[in-house]
Amino acid sequence: MKKISKQEYYNKVYGSWLGRVSGDFVGAPVEFMPTVMRNLFYGEIKYYPQPIDIEYVNDDEMYEICALIALKKYGIEPSSEQIAQEWVRHLYTQNFTAEKRALINLRGGIRPPASGKVNNIYYDAIGAQMRADIWGQISPGLPNVAKEYAQTDGEISHAGIGIEGEIFVALLIAQAFFESNIAKNINTALKFLPSARKSLYTQMVKNAIRLHKKHPKEYKRARHELIQYWHYIRRNELLTDENSFSERGIKFLNRFISGVHVLPNAGIITLALLYGAESEDPLGKSISIAANMGLDTDCNCGNIGAIVGAQIGASDIPMKWKAPLRNTFSTYVKGYERWKITELAEEIYKIGLGVLKKKGQDKIKVIK
Repeated sequence: MKKISKQEYYNKVYGSWLGRVSGDFVGAPVEFMPTVMRNLFYGEIKYYPQPIDIEYVNDDEMYEICALIALKKYGIEPSSEQIAQEWVRHLYTQNFTAEKRALINLRGGIRPPASGKVNNIYYDAIGAQMRADIWGQISPGLPNVAKEYAQTDGEISHAGIGIEGEIFVALLIAQAFFESNIAKNINTALKFLPSARKSLYTQMVKNAIRLHKKHPKEYKRARHELIQYWHYIRRNELLTDENSFSERGIKFLNRFISGVHVLPNAGIITLALLYGAESEDPLGKSISIAANMGLDTDCNCGNIGAIVGAQIGASDIPMKWKAPLRNTFSTYVKGYERWKITELAEEIYKIGLGVLKKKGQDKIKVIK
């Protein structure tokens, strides 16, 4: 049986949210920015590209705040429909791709899991993956539980490998509370996903692992080959039975918009975690590498920050990353727009204690 103290558990939840918010501020200014422009404006990113504006709001975390509301209202086993009801009640702006479609469906009376499929050409975009953090944070050391939560949440707006992305990140965070080796964490998480023969998501993560081994010191070469692999998948219509001239092919799987697809971003997350792991500052190094790799940088850097932050804990995050945040987090959720990060972590920590008590009795012991 694994053991964790209440103090350590809170410290790691707090670290996970510090990492998430830090990742946002590193990735947001360069989201989808072409490499040439990114280099022109910011050079090689090693720190926050712009001064921190605590009034800035990123759209990514608002779904996790809705999940927190649902957990507090309905208990530790909310249904997809109950979480979705909080989306409808509390979200009012900045909805994109699959989440935007799901909200239209929900407001039209279509319930999960149909809400993630009906008229939704973005069912395997990055959105479910980006909102996975909270499910790992309330399931420390309980990967099966994290997987179940991520599946429940993911089906509100996604299907197939779109949901696998949420499961993968939730697993990495749940395991990070006890596993300090990120390579082992990734390989263990893959055991909970379909085999590479059955899943393009698993194939992408394993390809990223292979490229890291092939280019152990050259993340830019690994990134180049990863994106070439992604375009091979996209061009050869491996993602759909429809052809390139379908609505999905034209509006989503084209060369430009497809950067929001879950697959290339999953590869970037995996690479950045592996390349940053050996640094004296794994949090800063990993989120900086992800920002330099491009595509959906705020989502990727945020997820990476949440994973590494849970692994090392708030007390071991360098002050240069956490001090500029001023313990402040803002979001687009009616009635919950401004938080202290410490208070948000406290809310999630308390729910996690309840999850551990009910679902982790024979696996995790919480000590004083």
